[in-house]
Amino acid sequence: THTPTQPHTHLHNQTYEFQDEIGAVIEHVCMIVPFGILCFLPSYKMLEKLVARWKQTDQWYKISQRKVIVSEPRSGERTDFNTTMEDFYRVIETSHTHQPGSEGVCDGALFLAVCRGKVSEGLDFADNNARAVITVGIPFPNFKDKQVELKREYNTSHSHSRRGLLNGSEWYEIQAYRAINQALGRCIRHVKDWGALILVDDRFSKGQNYTKGLSRWVRTRLGH
Repeated sequence: THTPTQPHTHLHNQTYEFQDEIGAVIEHVCMIVPFGILCFLPSYKMLEKLVARWKQTDQWYKISQRKVIVSEPRSGERTDFNTTMEDFYRVIETSHTHQPGSEGVCDGALFLAVCRGKVSEGLDFADNNARAVITVGIPFPNFKDKQVELKREYNTSHSHSRRGLLNGSEWYEIQAYRAINQALGRCIRHVKDWGALILVDDRFSKGQNYTKGLSRWVRTRLGH
């Protein structure tokens, strides 16, 4: 895991310091790991904020020197999504590993995506398509969303009378970890596959309260 100097909260997400540090982490991974890298963010709003900030600075340019950057489209149009996926796979197929330390050599693609989006759930990124997965934050559902609010209230009010029904807080937490586990599972798809998982959030260094929801195969291999 990587612990940012700025804690990952909604307030700090808005700061340039946090956005720049996330960009620096991704750039560092891109310089080391060849071929495909997936980066999952908690929301489209954060994705758009990061892209806008990196284009204002030289961060976008630095990353694009090493990786072709593609972003998961926010629209639900299947044609847009299919085109993005085809572009990503095409870059990976034609990429060659770089010599360590070589500069200005493009050796793959970076896919910026969103937890609970199409990329994070159900798609296979075996072998060179995902030699690393980066997750930023813990993707809790938007607590201001009316459906989320109603679901939490319903579960809390009925959990005592219905066996097996989680209370609102438990349900809310499980949704977040289910999403992050789905994203992490895009990498290492078969017994001979390999890749790195980088979880960017200081909460993972604070004990079992924040790591117990991770899949066991991830949780038992965490390092800081």
